[in-house]
Amino acid sequence: MPTTPPPETAALRDLAVHLAHAAGEELLARQTGLSIDAAGVETKSSASDPVSAADRASEKLITDGLSATRPGDGLLGEEGAAKTSTTGLTWVIDPLDGTVNYLYGRLDWSVSIAVEDEAGAVAGVVHQPRTGMTWSAIRDHGAHRDGNPLGPLRDVIPAAALVSTGFSYLADQRAEQAEYVRRLLPVVRDLRRGGSAALDLCSVADETADAYYEHLIQPWDIAAGALIAREAGATTIGGPGTALPRGVLAAPPELATALVELLAPLKPRRLE
Repeated sequence: MPTTPPPETAALRDLAVHLAHAAGEELLARQTGLSIDAAGVETKSSASDPVSAADRASEKLITDGLSATRPGDGLLGEEGAAKTSTTGLTWVIDPLDGTVNYLYGRLDWSVSIAVEDEAGAVAGVVHQPRTGMTWSAIRDHGAHRDGNPLGPLRDVIPAAALVSTGFSYLADQRAEQAEYVRRLLPVVRDLRRGGSAALDLCSVADETADAYYEHLIQPWDIAAGALIAREAGATTIGGPGTALPRGVLAAPPELATALVELLAPLKPRRLE
């Protein structure tokens, strides 16, 4: 694998790092005194799914920076940013992944920024402001945490695997996800639910978890993290036309093969 990416691709990665750090500083400044019940905290998909002024401020900071620096690129953001690309590149942004954790004062929230072309993610960055850690990757040029290379990954059997997962804020989707938990829990070492899909994917890349699976996920949650995990050596499976059309899995190759068998889509129940 080449160690030095093309300058133009490295510049995209560096821009994402700069904007993720700037957004992280904005979020840290706004977190003081903020809580889940604060004024300005609203809900989105359900009463359990909050969005705050901080989410929107972070997205605006990132999109303003991108529009000023790369005005022809497209935008896709969790909080509504949408712009068609004229350059073939689109930035996929989760300005605050783990809003519930953020509002409760927990550590596990992040800023996730990826840039994609027609073949997928070109570069991606996930920044965890409360710890200062930053994960990044460039397609075909490896993944790093705070400048240190990641991978290769150890491969383990399911019984020795620590698996991260996550849940929707919609009751019917949680009911589906519970079935996948029922399948996994008896056969793996343990499950973890951190609350930030981006950080969960990075945990596979830096081996603080062995695998990550989530049934039902949004593109901005995983655009950067999936690239980071893949460039560290993980197999990533998910999306239409794959064995996991409504989810995403990241794990070392042999473990991924074993887990896919457990995570095959649920068959509709027959009516008697």
